[in-house]
Amino acid sequence: MKFSKLIFLLPLGALLGLTACVNNNTDTKKIEDKSSLSLSNNAKDPTNIFCGRNRKSSITRVSKSILPAGYNDLEDYQLTADFRRPSKKYPFSKALAFNDPVFGESVAVRDQNFVPGGTKVSSLWGRDSIALGGYWVYTYAIGLTTYASLTPFEANILWIPDGESFLVIQGCNGRFTVTKEVAQALLNMDDSKNAYIRFSTEGTGSAHLSEIGRETVKAWKKVYANWKPNRPAKIEEIGF
Repeated sequence: MKFSKLIFLLPLGALLGLTACVNNNTDTKKIEDKSSLSLSNNAKDPTNIFCGRNRKSSITRVSKSILPAGYNDLEDYQLTADFRRPSKKYPFSKALAFNDPVFGESVAVRDQNFVPGGTKVSSLWGRDSIALGGYWVYTYAIGLTTYASLTPFEANILWIPDGESFLVIQGCNGRFTVTKEVAQALLNMDDSKNAYIRFSTEGTGSAHLSEIGRETVKAWKKVYANWKPNRPAKIEEIGF
C-alpha cells in the first residue's frame, strides 16, 4: 500500500518523557520520608510493588549497583540511551554487562518484537527487574492523505508461562520485579524455540500476546543462572 503522505502524531507527554506513577505533593514546604516502605520478594504478595500511588515526595540516597559475581566474562556496554531508543550498536538477544551512568552495573538481555501493523514491543530482562514497553501504530486515511499515529505504552501486568501453569506479575510503568520463582521460570524455558508472553497496559484490560526470540531465551540461561535475591529494594529506589 503506497501512502501519498505520512504524518506521525506523537503525544507531547511522550516526547518529554512525562510518565510517572507518583502523586505529587503540592505542599513544597514538607518532604515526607517513606524510607520505611520496602518491597517484598514474596511472589505471593499481591502488592503492586512498583507503584506507590499515594506516597508523597521523598529524597533517598542509594548506592550504585555492582556487577554480580560470575559475570566478568560478559561484554561491557556503556549505556547512553534508553532501552526503547538505543544506539545502533546496542545488540539484541545477548546477555550483556550494562554500565548505567546513574544506577551502576547490571546484567540483562534486550529483546524486541514487531507486531503486524508496525507496533513494537521492547523488553529488557535483568536479574533484578524486567522492563517492557513500546508503541502502538494506528493508520487511517482522510481523503487522499494517510496518517500514522504512534502511541507509546508501558505494561503493568505480565504473564509468563511456567510448565503447566503461568505466573501473573504486577508492575507499574513497564517495570516488574524479579523473584526466585520468576527467575526459575525464565531459566527453565525451552531455548530450542521462541517463547511467548502476554502483557497488558494501563487501563486497557487486554492481554496482548508477544513473541520472544529463541536467542533471547538462550540468553536467559546466562542472565538467571544461580539467581539469588538482591537486598530488598526501598520503594523510593525504583524511580519509575
